[in-house]
Amino acid sequence: MMNIWIVIFLLFAVKTDGRLSRYQRYRKPEPSGQFRMSTLTGEQIALPTSDQLEWQAQELGVLIHFNMATYIENHDACPNDLVPPTSRFNPYLLSTDNWIQAIMDFGAKYAVLVAKHNCGFLLSPTNVTFPLNPSSKIIPYNYTVDYSPVKGVNILDEFIRSCNKQKIRTGFYYSTVINNYLNVRQGYVQNDTLKEGQLNITQETYSNIVLSQLRELWTNYGNLEEIWFDGGLAPGVQDAVAKMLAELQPHANVFGGIGITANSIRWIGNEQGHAPDPTWSTGTTADGGDPDSPIFCPAECDTTLQIFDRWFWGPYALLRSLQDLIDVYHRTVGRNCLLMLDLTPDRSGIIPSAYANRYKELGDFIRSCYGTSVVPSFQNSSLDFMTYMLMFNAPVSVDRSVIQEDQTRGQVIRAYSVTVLLAISKDQNEWIQVATGTSIGNKKIDLWKKGTLLIRAVKLNITKTIDVPVLKSFTVHLCA
Repeated sequence: MMNIWIVIFLLFAVKTDGRLSRYQRYRKPEPSGQFRMSTLTGEQIALPTSDQLEWQAQELGVLIHFNMATYIENHDACPNDLVPPTSRFNPYLLSTDNWIQAIMDFGAKYAVLVAKHNCGFLLSPTNVTFPLNPSSKIIPYNYTVDYSPVKGVNILDEFIRSCNKQKIRTGFYYSTVINNYLNVRQGYVQNDTLKEGQLNITQETYSNIVLSQLRELWTNYGNLEEIWFDGGLAPGVQDAVAKMLAELQPHANVFGGIGITANSIRWIGNEQGHAPDPTWSTGTTADGGDPDSPIFCPAECDTTLQIFDRWFWGPYALLRSLQDLIDVYHRTVGRNCLLMLDLTPDRSGIIPSAYANRYKELGDFIRSCYGTSVVPSFQNSSLDFMTYMLMFNAPVSVDRSVIQEDQTRGQVIRAYSVTVLLAISKDQNEWIQVATGTSIGNKKIDLWKKGTLLIRAVKLNITKTIDVPVLKSFTVHLCA
């Protein structure tokens, strides 16, 4: 058997450079030049920023929905013009350290907290004041945690401190297009009868409030990994927001940031945790992207732990099954989309035990399946880097493969196949195809339709590329 392996290895090595595979020589990301021209085909290739690549490589994040909507019965978020009184907000067991434990058990590398959602309630004190319309009377923005039963607690500050202790990167969600407290819908102050708890202001005043509160968020809490603009930006503030981002948070990746920052990330187009196959790292539309786009804009797949697309904790909400969440992982991270899973503290301010268990169960699966790979005895690549081979001294059982592309110089691979050499076969030299695909990007996981196979070798064959391909890794696993 060893003599056969020596022959196979030498036959393959004839077409190689005899060195370690290029994908083991991963290069540190370089600053973005926006796009470059391929020296191989002359095609335009979108270039990422180093911040985008670092963000994309994290693969797992959480979006923490904890705000006034947590305390509303029978609704997810604030419906219509509802402005619940600040007295409702009473997280009497509040522990952001408890949140971080669930985040770590899941395996997320960063967390985005909803600082202000549709109600208009802010999780931190604010120094912002504004004039009422038409009286011009100056009043404070008093719909905040500082006017609640937990006055004196800055939840954003507590969150940042807990994350920093465990090296979890941070971010904030801030809705600019809806604010029930100020009677704002679709970014516009409404000219209708005020409901209980609402205040009347002008559009100019609203723009000033948004910019002032964003300045506080982006100044008082250190460097942010991600900034979330759900539904985009209110009209009239885009230029000012772009300028402030460049000044205060130049390295933040921005969800909904197309046109205001080079570090933009895009929505995948649904909240089920299902990215299409293929999903490209380029393009600006809320779908699988466009391989020919000149804009590098990786996708984020946000989804809930609770069923029926419920984001805020609900007293009667049910959790998605572990198998469903494993499927979500493969349909997001395994398809070049970062998975942002909802984290939902309850009304006491902590993660319920059943929720914590489910986060950990998913994290345990990911770690057990993908934390280690089936280690080859030999590995090599062809001289043109179009073929990568892993060889094993003894037969090994494998049921999936994982490919990662080095996108420092852009995403260039357009098609590939994976073939294996079976350990038991009538033809000892017959390679069997087990997977094909197009986009790889940060990560592509292929669950082999043939199931678990006993193999002696596996090859990645890059069948179409617009420039010389570079891999970060090619591994195989047994997880069935």
